[in-house]
Amino acid sequence: MSVSKLGKKYRVVVSKTIEGKRRRWTKSDFTTKAAAKAWETDLLAKLNSGVEIDKIRVLFTEFYDEWLEHHLVSGIKQQTRLNHLATQKIVHEYFKNVKLENLTRRRYQKFLDEYAVNHHSSTVRQVSMRVAMPIKEAFSDGILSLDPTHGAKFKGAESKAGELKFLEESDLDKLLEYIQNEPITAPHFAIYTAALSGMRAGEILALTLKDINVADKTISVTKTKTNRPPYEYTTPKTRKSTRVIAMPDRYFIQFERFRKAYPKLEEHIFGEKTTQSVPSHYLRKMIKELGIKPITLHGLRHTHASFLISKGIDVAYVSERLGHSSVTITQNTYFHLLSTKRNSESDKTLALFDD
Repeated sequence: MSVSKLGKKYRVVVSKTIEGKRRRWTKSDFTTKAAAKAWETDLLAKLNSGVEIDKIRVLFTEFYDEWLEHHLVSGIKQQTRLNHLATQKIVHEYFKNVKLENLTRRRYQKFLDEYAVNHHSSTVRQVSMRVAMPIKEAFSDGILSLDPTHGAKFKGAESKAGELKFLEESDLDKLLEYIQNEPITAPHFAIYTAALSGMRAGEILALTLKDINVADKTISVTKTKTNRPPYEYTTPKTRKSTRVIAMPDRYFIQFERFRKAYPKLEEHIFGEKTTQSVPSHYLRKMIKELGIKPITLHGLRHTHASFLISKGIDVAYVSERLGHSSVTITQNTYFHLLSTKRNSESDKTLALFDD
């Protein structure tokens, strides 16, 4: 180990035996001896703590690409795969020429802050979660001595309640009554199921007769249909997405109408060839005829949750009903609605003490 001067610059040579082999690292062009010594001290600290120096000197984009290549063949779901591929483009855009060893907490926070300028905070969190996966693995494996994602702060615009695009109660009632009074069709019943259950579209299209329990008045969610070809029936989005949803009596009245209208149902009751575009098309037509606020099929899921929250239903139950992986996700998604409810409860509490 030595620091030597070459002309006006300083050079560092570090040698160390690792697993029986003598290794050597050299770096030149330091403008001061202090800077050279600092680099030597940092390198030795990393070597002594077991950090794999050769691995941390690669570009982060290369490290990420290699990790992703292995991750994509690990049996992940189709949509998850697409999300990772989209995140890969973001990594290449924001981490050009950044080596893994230079990925500090400050550098990672800089990425989050820049990405947050044109994105909602919920989107920033989702992207960060995927970018952080290989970084945390590198930290766990000892490649990185510190986790640069630790304590990251998520900025960005908060999603407003209106941006969730949910129907007000009066419009929801119009939609439900329309379906109840018109001849029942498969797309209409799928829409009806979405509004009264809060299920994801893929979960609805994966339903079989065995999943709908008339006696217990429940729907069992055990699978989902992918929204991109090749269409497949897979396990639900998360472990907690496998659930049993209690349904109101009115749902089973329409279920009986549906069964009479379609006595020879396929295994998946909305049709093996049916994609999300089919009920979405009929929903748009229905909305236009009713003259209500435009809403997507996924927007009916938000409508369901928003209606329950507005009626004072506990957020933990709403989270369970929606199949979210945690209550935190539900709280973040419906932050403004919950805040409004909390302020209302606060006013009621103060009023009690003022009487």
